Amino acid sequence: TSVFSQGKETGLTQSTPDAVLKGFIKNYGDEKATWREDEGNYEATFKLIGMPAMAWYDSTGHRMKVVVDIKEEQLPTIARSYIERNYPKAKVSRARKWTDDQKVSTYEADIKVAAETKKLMFTSKGDLIQ
Repeated sequence: TSVFSQGKETGLTQSTPDAVLKGFIKNYGDEKATWREDEGNYEATFKLIGMPAMAWYDSTGHRMKVVVDIKEEQLPTIARSYIERNYPKAKVSRARKWTDDQKVSTYEADIKVAAETKKLMFTSKGDLIQ
């Protein structure tokens, strides 16, 4: 099994620690990832079931969080209803599912209202957070 790391570009690292790579392999198998170091933590950008994803690891290989792009219809039903009710003319331009290291999921919906983009966050049940 191999994981490829990129180098030479600003912020990308060639020396992703073995513990981080092992943590990634444990979670995602042989998915190819691009790595970036930021303040001692490591960010992997990759595809998960064909969708763009990012996962953040500490230097010990502990996955701190992961975010995956999802389809609008994968947002919780209550979240979709909230958007339809409060922003009837809005279009969801991007939907994402965030999962932390405690396996708590939140959902993000970027909506376009006229020329403005709003970011809405929901619990896993679909209740508005912000």
